[in-house]
Amino acid sequence: MNGALVLLLGGWIWLAEIAGISRTLRFGAAFGRLWCALAGPRTRRVRAQLAAAFPEIDAGQRLRWEREVFAHLGQGLAELLLMLGQHRDEMLSSVEVVGLEHLERAVCESGGKGAVMIGPHLGNWELGAAKLAALGVPVSAIYRGLRHPALERAVLQVRAGASPARSGRAEGESEAGCGEPIQQIVMGRRAGVQFIRALEAGRSVLVLLDQHARRDEGILVDFFGRPAYTRFGPLKLAARTGAPVLLAFARRDPDGRHHRLTIHPPLQLEPGASDDEDVLRRNLQRVTALFEREIRASPGQWIWTHRRWRGQPDSADPG
Repeated sequence: MNGALVLLLGGWIWLAEIAGISRTLRFGAAFGRLWCALAGPRTRRVRAQLAAAFPEIDAGQRLRWEREVFAHLGQGLAELLLMLGQHRDEMLSSVEVVGLEHLERAVCESGGKGAVMIGPHLGNWELGAAKLAALGVPVSAIYRGLRHPALERAVLQVRAGASPARSGRAEGESEAGCGEPIQQIVMGRRAGVQFIRALEAGRSVLVLLDQHARRDEGILVDFFGRPAYTRFGPLKLAARTGAPVLLAFARRDPDGRHHRLTIHPPLQLEPGASDDEDVLRRNLQRVTALFEREIRASPGQWIWTHRRWRGQPDSADPG
């Protein structure tokens, strides 16, 4: 299975090289819309979760969002393929970073130690992170291993700045040709230690904090009107180390090709979250509410395919 996936990815990358960016992105969006029209896997889950999250919205609008979800996912897959080939630099040039000065100021005021950047799986977050690295920002990313090793290697290759062919540098990219590689921190027993070491080394740690957490690593907060287990570790470690916490949101522009990563000023979180669970819960709820606000602004760009409310009696997750 893994060998077949390697060959399939190789073939797709080759086709993307030939087709170019515009046609590859159009094909990716068309593939996603066709998947939705044919009721492919996870379409039922997306429909149910959109209905549970937006009961006040008419079914026609939710159906349009559902189609957008899969078109966006198809474009995201196309962008992954393009980032693995000779179009990487041009893809990075399509990403605008707004608010980078907030991150730079926060790191400076912390004495050169890194910051914690938190965001949801909104827009193309992988492109946003790769753009930061290309600009020379020292970045570490917390991630959960994927089920398919070949797909995981492809994602890690995108983050590492590797590419079979290079055609020049993106605007602002370092002379090394691919900027600052993203350090990978896989979830596990040593993730906390690596998290702290990265901050001490002046690296900004990127965490996507909007997926379901196991009960031993998460606490319940409200998300779209329903309780959802959410990881608290990153906020607890940030409080323990005194690292500033900034929210960052990626979003695809209406033209479907360009992206914007917006970095907000450091959050003024309630102190005491490293040893007080009530404070930690309130801070986590505040962050989650800000995520929800951003997702509501672009419902078609969030990963409704994920079982976010699993284990809850009102999860509305048909599997």
